[in-house]
Amino acid sequence: MSYAALPSITDSAADLAERLRAERDAERKRRLHALLLLASGQATTRSQVATHLAVHRNTIAQWFARYADGGLTALLAVRKRGPKPGQRTVPAPVLAALEARLSDTVGFSGYDEVQRWLHTEHGVAVPYKSVYTLVRYRLGAKLKVPRPEHPKKA
Repeated sequence: MSYAALPSITDSAADLAERLRAERDAERKRRLHALLLLASGQATTRSQVATHLAVHRNTIAQWFARYADGGLTALLAVRKRGPKPGQRTVPAPVLAALEARLSDTVGFSGYDEVQRWLHTEHGVAVPYKSVYTLVRYRLGAKLKVPRPEHPKKA
């Protein structure tokens, strides 16, 4: 079985160590640390680097492939996860209607009912977790659901 060759590190170990100390982003720090381990000779294989950093060896292989293709700038380009700025799951008019319905005396009996209402009335399919987060934290509403009673209780 042949393995891909380790990339030749063009940056000095001292330069990498200095960048590692100055870096604030945790993901970039791990990537710099992987390069530093290889450049300083503390690790000689991907598996050793992976064990030292507690990540999978395939992740290390991906990082080194990025470094080999585009250098340090490509390695340190970390994609931000999550929604884009201004992106909303529920459009503004639907959000206003939901807020009005929540303040109404009728309200909802549960988050699954909110989910169904959004789908039937406005044609917006929203996952349960997103509905819960939207109603509970963004709109600050609590759905009051009575505790179930035993049928024999008088």
